[in-house]
Amino acid sequence: MPNIDQSRESDLPWFLWPIRAVAIVVVLPFRLLFEALAYLMTPVVWLWRHLVVIPLAWLWRHLVVVPLAWLWRAVIAPVLRWVGKGLLIVFAWLWAVLAVPLRWLWRAVIVPVAEAFYRWVLRPIGIAIAVSLEFVWRWVLAPVGRALLWFLKIGWDGAYRFVLRPIGIAIRFVWRWTFGLLFQGVAWVWRAIVAPAGRWVRDEVLRPAGAAVRSALSALGLR
Repeated sequence: MPNIDQSRESDLPWFLWPIRAVAIVVVLPFRLLFEALAYLMTPVVWLWRHLVVIPLAWLWRHLVVVPLAWLWRAVIAPVLRWVGKGLLIVFAWLWAVLAVPLRWLWRAVIVPVAEAFYRWVLRPIGIAIAVSLEFVWRWVLAPVGRALLWFLKIGWDGAYRFVLRPIGIAIRFVWRWTFGLLFQGVAWVWRAIVAPAGRWVRDEVLRPAGAAVRSALSALGLR
């Protein structure tokens, strides 16, 4: 085994030697310290659990939880049940005593007053609001809207007739007498000069030259 470890260490590349040295010098002491602390803390944890946690849990259960549960079952819950029964009895008595007067009050006072309030107050107010809105729409908003539309139409017609149309006519005139004439001149030069000259060069120069080249190649046996 030592021979195998020594052979493995000798097989390590040289650039891993510093890393192995750091691991041995730094990491190994921390690992040993951690294991020693874990070994030493085991009795402390056992003492903490058996001398502090378990006694405190026992005291909490027998001094707080159990007395509160007994107090709830023996005192608070019965009192709340008796209070609830008493309130139910009181409410039932009040309902039995006041049901008939309340029904009479509802039918004889509240309903007629509400109907009268709706008929003589709310309904006239609603009708007045509706009539006012209709008046405002018919005699204010609609005429103002029609007037605005008329002014917009007049403005658009005036702008088109006196501004946009003259500008369009001027642009068309300038285009016709500048770029139009230029394009016409270029087209005339192409038809009258460039195209005939190109046809003459093709018929009188290029074709004879091509025929001469083909004849020379045929005479030389290259074609």
